[in-house]
Parts: sequence; C-alpha cells; structure tokens
Amino acid sequence: MTKIKCAKIILIFVLLLPFSGYALEVEEKEILRRPSIPPVEHIYLEKESIVAFFEVIDIDAYKKLIPSIFSMPDRPICRIEVVNFYKMESAPPYLEATVTILVKFKRPRSGEEMHAWHFLGLSVTSEEALWGRIGGFPKVLRKVTFENHANKYVGTSYARDGETPTLKLTFEFKKGRPTRDEKRFFDFVSSTPALTILRDGKVINRGVGPGGGKYRIYELERAAPQIWNTKFGDCSIEYPNGPNNYLARLGIGKFITGYWLKQKYRFKIPYTVE
Repeated sequence: MTKIKCAKIILIFVLLLPFSGYALEVEEKEILRRPSIPPVEHIYLEKESIVAFFEVIDIDAYKKLIPSIFSMPDRPICRIEVVNFYKMESAPPYLEATVTILVKFKRPRSGEEMHAWHFLGLSVTSEEALWGRIGGFPKVLRKVTFENHANKYVGTSYARDGETPTLKLTFEFKKGRPTRDEKRFFDFVSSTPALTILRDGKVINRGVGPGGGKYRIYELERAAPQIWNTKFGDCSIEYPNGPNNYLARLGIGKFITGYWLKQKYRFKIPYTVE
C-alpha cells in the first residue's frame, strides 16, 4: 500500500471518529449517506427552541469524543437543544434535536485558539434537511416533537421506531432574570461559534447563534422585542442508560442554565472556512 493511500485511510478514520458510535441512535453509515432527494436552499423565517447547558461527569469519555482536529476545553460542557423551525421561506418546516460539546480549536491561519461547539448528534424531521450532512452536520431522519405548555416546554427526539425516546428535554419557566453567574455564562456562550468538519478535513464556522455575538442571550428581547422573545428557567434531561447514547456515555451532570427562545428573523446558516 502506498504512503498516499495510507494517508487517505488515516484521514477518513480521523474524520469518522466523532461519529463512530451512536448519537441519539445514529450509525456512521447513515450520516455519510448522500440524501436521495434534490437539495433545497434553506431560508429560515421563524423558530422556537429550548436550549440547556449541563456539566459532564465522565471526562475520559468526553476526551474520546473530541476529534483530533480539536482539543479539550477549559470546562467540559454539553449543550442540548430542540428547535421547531415552523416557518420557512425556502424548504419545508422541520424540527431538530442536537447534542453538542464544547471544544477548543486553533485557527490554522492566525494561530488563535478559540472555544467552539462540536456536533455529536443531530436529528431532523425532513429529508430536505439531511443535505446538511454534506456540510459536516451528523444529521439523521427521526421523529422529533416540541410541546408548548403554559409554563413548560418539552422537546423529545425518538429512535428509529418512532416510539422510543432517545432524548427528552424539559424546560420549566421561572420568573425573574438570570443570576449573576448565569449572566457570566451567557456572556461566554453568546459569542461561542459552532463548527462542523467537512469530509476533506476543512473546518466550517457556522456562526454564534441568536444575536450574532452582538447581544448576549439575556439582552435579546430588550434589544429587539419584535425579533426575539426569551424566557429563562430550569431544565431536566431524560435519556436511555445504554452504550449507544452519547448522553449516557458522557454522563450528564449538573444543570448550568437554559432558556426558551422564539425568533422572527430571516436568516441562512453561515458558511465560513476557518
């Protein structure tokens, strides 16, 4: 076997490493499969989401789930999000559930080291949304639900059978503003981008989410109430205790903070090569 062929095999193995187990019940062959329908540009108009941040118990498992292109962050954190993209300009509405972990990344051109979110698992409810696989998102087609109650929101992602929950995130609204410690945490995550890895090894910056880094999460509604509505509260997470679930492998620990967000704003997911 030539050195070039060896290098290609090593590269493929490294890129597949973060997807080598299950994430919300995902097989690596599934996330590498090209969608069977034509691509559709996704332009978003409105969404509703619940987002929660948790500490992690199993640090060794956390380290093993970080691709070699990234490194261990100062503080291991798992972010869980369930989103209802209920109004679209282009492409059909859909729901998604995501599990990401905090990592460090050294930008190749500047040498700057930055914190970022790395996607472990991502379930979506439309076949059109699966085209995100080409952009490095580990997407699979699954049933996802988003329940809106008076003071509680529940987001659930299901297994292939459409009946067994693989993740259930519950957000309960509480009156008042975030605490000082929560604000400090939001100061950090409001400017932390999400990164994906293409199959050729390129790292793509997907932006920093609501507010674009200009506003902290707790400032959004005050800055532009016609665009953002927010609620803060407590979150709990349920998941099966088995080796095929990333949350079980990580061991989800203490709840840090979380929020509910409704956004009315036209946007597309950013694409910037690092």
